[in-house]
This record gives sequence, C-alpha cells and structure tokens, in this order.
Amino acid sequence: MKLNKGTEIELEISDLAFGGKGIAKIKIETSHEKPFTIFVDGALAGQTVLARISVKKRRYAEAKIVKILKTSPDEIIHDFQPTPGAPWLSLPIKLQQKHKQAQVFELFRKFAETDVTPVFDEYIESPQQHFYRNKMDYSFGPTTESYTEEKGNRGEDDVYKVWSHTGFGFGSKKRGQFWLVENLEKPSGLFDESFEAHLPAFRALCEKLKPSVYNSKTNEGFWRQLVVKKSFAEEAFLLNLITNHAQTKSEKDAFTKEIINFWQNALGSKLKGLYWTQSTDTGNANDKYQYRDLVFGEPTLTEKICDLNFNISIDSFFQTNIFSAEKLYEKAASYISHADNILELFAGTGTISQILARQNPTAKITSVEIVEAAVKDAQANALKNKVTNVDFICDDVNKFMKTYTGTPPVVVLDPPRAGISPKALQKIIDFGPEELVYISCNAATLARDTDTLLKNGYTLEKLSFVDQFPHTAHVECLARFEKLT
Repeated sequence: MKLNKGTEIELEISDLAFGGKGIAKIKIETSHEKPFTIFVDGALAGQTVLARISVKKRRYAEAKIVKILKTSPDEIIHDFQPTPGAPWLSLPIKLQQKHKQAQVFELFRKFAETDVTPVFDEYIESPQQHFYRNKMDYSFGPTTESYTEEKGNRGEDDVYKVWSHTGFGFGSKKRGQFWLVENLEKPSGLFDESFEAHLPAFRALCEKLKPSVYNSKTNEGFWRQLVVKKSFAEEAFLLNLITNHAQTKSEKDAFTKEIINFWQNALGSKLKGLYWTQSTDTGNANDKYQYRDLVFGEPTLTEKICDLNFNISIDSFFQTNIFSAEKLYEKAASYISHADNILELFAGTGTISQILARQNPTAKITSVEIVEAAVKDAQANALKNKVTNVDFICDDVNKFMKTYTGTPPVVVLDPPRAGISPKALQKIIDFGPEELVYISCNAATLARDTDTLLKNGYTLEKLSFVDQFPHTAHVECLARFEKLT
C-alpha cells in the first residue's frame, strides 16, 4: 500500500519505543519487502488503533491515534481521568518498569556499544505510585476547533480556511496539540486527589467571571494557567493564577475576592499562598510577566528531603516526586567514596550538595548552577539547614569549566535533558576526577556521554534507575564512572 501524510490506517501496536510511542510494523510499496516502522503517539503495545499519518519519512512514519479499535490485554481498569501527563496509567507498574529498563539497555547498546547488564545495580520504584507530584500546571484554552471555507477576493477559485476555536476548557492540553484543552472532570492520579476534585467548580467560577480563555494559536483570551505547588511536609498549597494583562482595576479587585474566597473555602488552612500573575507572553512559557502580586498568604512553602528543610518559591525548581528524589539522592551519595572534595555541576537548588555536606561536615563542596533564583534558594536553604561547607556559584557550566582550575576527585553531574556540552565534558575528562557520578533525566544523552567517557579512560562501574515519574515513559538514570589507572 501507499502511505502519505493524512493517510488513515489500522495498525497493530507490537512494542513501545524510547519516549513512549507505540511501534507498528507494516509492508509498503517502497520498503523493499522489509517491515516499515510507524511510531504512534499515545499507543500501547497490544492495542489495535486507527491512526492518521502525521509525518512520512523514507525509513519511518509518525502517526496520531484517531480511534482505539481494540484495547491491549495488558491494560488494567482504573478510576482516574486519562491525561497526556500519564500515558501509561492503564499499564501495570511492573510492566512499565520492564519497558523502561529494556529501552534504556537498548540505548546503551546503540549509542555506547555497551551491554550494561553486568554493571546494572537496581531499579528503584517510586515509593508512591499515585498522587506523587508536588507541582502541576493546569491550562485554560478552547475545547474544540473547526473551520469554514471562504472565497478570497483574488478570484472565484481562491478558497481560504477560517479557523474557529470555541469552548471554555480547563485541565490538560489535548495530546498532540498546544492550544486545545481537555476539561479535567475527575482526579488524574498524579496530583493531590482532593485538590483536583475542586477543579470543575473552579472552572465554572472563572467562566462566570470572564468567559474568555487563552488561545496559544492567536495569543488572545484572558485565563491562561493555574500553577500549583504542594508541600507534603506541611500538607499545604501555593497557587499561581496566570491571566493576560487585560482587565480593569475594578475587575481585578472583584475577581481577586471571588478567587480567594473559593480557594479558602476549598482548602481551608491548607491554602498557604495565592499569587496573581498577569502576562502577555506569547505561548505558554509565562517566563515574562507584566505584574505579579501575592494576593493572599505567604510567598513560599517548606518541604523536607533527607531530613533537610527547603523553602520553595513559586518559581524555584524542585524535584517533582520527592519520594523518589530521596531514593535518588541516597543512591547518589552511596556511589561516592571520596567525599572530602566534590564538585557538583547543574546543581539546581543544591539539594545533593547539602545532603553530602551534612553527611561529610569536613568536606569541601562546590555547587554550580546558572539560574540565579535557584542559587539564592540554595544559599537560603543551606543557611536554614546550618550547612556551611558548600560554596554556591551562579555561573554557566560551560563558562565555569573554561576557567576552573580545581582538581576534585569527585564530580557530580545532573544536567538538563540535552546533557552536558561536549566541550564541558572534555574539560572534566582533562582534569581527570577519580570518580564521576552522572544523574540523568534523559537516558539517550547519558548513553551518548558514556561512549565519550569510555573512549577517554573511564569505565562504567554501576548503573541504577529511579522511577521518578510512574505512568510515563521517563526514568531517571544514575551512573558511576571510575578513571582507569
């Protein structure tokens, strides 16, 4: 058969690829009798789906589900609302782990030409498999999209599509879209169950106050996002309501009173603080805003990890699953044998540094992070925890490595998904730490960097996985490297 963009085809999903897409194999006219691979977003192994081709390449295609024709025999029944944030929610947790481990092992074979079976240490489950997230972003947006065809003025045959976006949505972005939203009608199984039970009523209140939701396609509309952070230690919430900067002072005052009353009634003493942010930033980043006001309560939460206290602001980064994060940090600390002099790169709020400093009060620890707010949070938290043997530095890791002259025996890396730059990694290799502990949220970049380290005099001693995000395709990796003598 011929396969083109827009073709609808029935597919049997045979496996799952790294990143979570379903894999289907078919025969097409141009594949020279070899199976042709189609990656289907959101599909599960064992399902039969009607899919629409969205991308067609010479060796593979990508598709989106139109309809699930047959469920997988592996799927389980649950009472949560399916969301794009938990595509594997209907798979048993042990099967999720099996897929993740197999996919990461394959990445090391592909990118590092290494069988990691002999050095694999353990797969650490999330102690809490539901309601584990301490941060959620809920989006406002239209719920439906349609178009009409209109003739232009350049001739009778000129036809244009005029798009219309309607409906008042509040919940999750629709899978594969960035402007359409699906209403969250019941808990998702990811964030606090009692909190999410109030969201349908909050949506109704917002629609009553101003029936205008933000459209990412047109950059128009009023209600944009509700960002929520939760402290498990305090059992409290910090909210940030984000709207467009498009209302009068009298409107804002009236809206503020109604919104505060709603959340006070819903959460009671669990409402720690409520921000109102007004933004005209394009898209969904909301990094730039015209106005932010703490309209109720206190500006921060307090959380505890490994007996250390951390202040969390509305903008500061913090591990989303603190239950797994504790396991991750404990494992990272166990991988370090030379604890007297440590360099931590991509340190975030310096959580690992502070844990190591508490365990080794005479150690010298240097913590490097580019985000100024994170460094300030780290310094404040260290003061709060009476940790004095960490030097927090605000700098870009690539720039820092160009001028750094120290030679610590241990380097701890926790880079973003893109991994560490080749130049920075080479600089680390050049000054030759005896041990390298690499924490990665992207197994593909870890496998790539493992190949570089193996070719430059290091050996992979241990590899563990920590399930930070149950019901997703993501798994945190933790690797320990030693320099060959």
